[in-house]
Amino acid sequence: MQTREYRGIDEKVYSHTCSNGLEIFIIPKPGYSKKFATYTTKYGSMDDYFRVDGSEFVVPDGIAHFLEHKMFEKEDGDVFNLFSKHGANANAFTSYDRTSYLFSTTEDFIKNLDLLMNMVEQPYFTDETVAREVGIINEEIKMYQDNPGYRLYFETLNQMYHELPVKTDIAGTLGSISEITKEHLFKCHSTFYHPSNMVMILVGDFDAEALISHIDTHQESRGITHIPSIERLLPAEPAGIALKHKVLEMDVQDTKVMIGFKQQQNLVDASDRLVRDLSMMFALDMVFGEQSPYYYELMDAGLIDDSFSFSHIEETSFAHTLLTSTTEEPAKLAERLSEIISEAGKGGFFTEEKLSNQKREILGDYLSSLNSPEYIANQFTKYHLDGYDLYRLPEIIEDITPDDARKHFIDVMDPDKMVECILKPHG
Repeated sequence: MQTREYRGIDEKVYSHTCSNGLEIFIIPKPGYSKKFATYTTKYGSMDDYFRVDGSEFVVPDGIAHFLEHKMFEKEDGDVFNLFSKHGANANAFTSYDRTSYLFSTTEDFIKNLDLLMNMVEQPYFTDETVAREVGIINEEIKMYQDNPGYRLYFETLNQMYHELPVKTDIAGTLGSISEITKEHLFKCHSTFYHPSNMVMILVGDFDAEALISHIDTHQESRGITHIPSIERLLPAEPAGIALKHKVLEMDVQDTKVMIGFKQQQNLVDASDRLVRDLSMMFALDMVFGEQSPYYYELMDAGLIDDSFSFSHIEETSFAHTLLTSTTEEPAKLAERLSEIISEAGKGGFFTEEKLSNQKREILGDYLSSLNSPEYIANQFTKYHLDGYDLYRLPEIIEDITPDDARKHFIDVMDPDKMVECILKPHG
């Protein structure tokens, strides 16, 4: 067991790697009654084409999400009920690059931890249960497709990306889901749910040595010795966008627009990606946040309303920025946003004073969040799998300069990589 201390924020992390490759991180919170656990595989919706130990496999879109659903179903019933019986709240989610199973509890932690490990590690699939799940997820997909915000988001992604599976819903499509078989599920489970491809984060008041010993014993009992070689095979993505402009009509009352900026993911180093992600967060808030004169100008002109939002997404294999708002004049809004981006990028807009104010606010929120076991477990998992360290975040933030914000803002908000998707009422 290794120990890492972060004296500046008074945090400590114990880490251990089991003989079968499973990584364990224990984050002590003395005196806390609630304990939180996540068990995560580095396997998400984009991993539908892969090579394992030299053999290539292609599986239907949506299979990672499908597998997440099925892991709670066993021969003797639904595992959710067992978590509840032991006083725990359990959940799971699938993203583009990971699937995470989690629970929180104030009692019977070891029982719930054993339940979590057994549930995730022991698949149960039959032709009948797979067919039943196809129907359930198809209804879920149909419901999403009737959701205006969902449609606007994925249509925008499809305008930005030619080939990358980020443009495909994490749940898959009606067609792809119907192709999933129990053999697909067993193959993906044996490949991506291998302990060497997984990480466990435990947050709470624990005896770290005893807890690691318990997990080690459990993992050794599985008798897993072979560690597979896994390669994700993503399609080549052209630098340019797929479609500049699109208009959708749905049964909605108001017109909404989503504007996207596609960024070629050219950053291999994890720390470089984190710097760009944080720089864009600061830059977007300086330009479009509620403290910006541009925000009030757009509001006063009636081009945006209080639904206006913006975000930058920085992942290992893709990156983009999205801005969206309800508006009656989408063309004018897109035009003015383009002008604002050009004006802000010319120099003098990104100042040390603005950045310092933002840093204080972000660091305050960050430090407050470290009192939440849920936040720590989920964010530690995300940062670790992305190649970062959650507890080094203050150091990275402190080193970001106004020049970093301006440089990344200009680079990312490229008018040649801009798409516009309008969702309006029928007729």
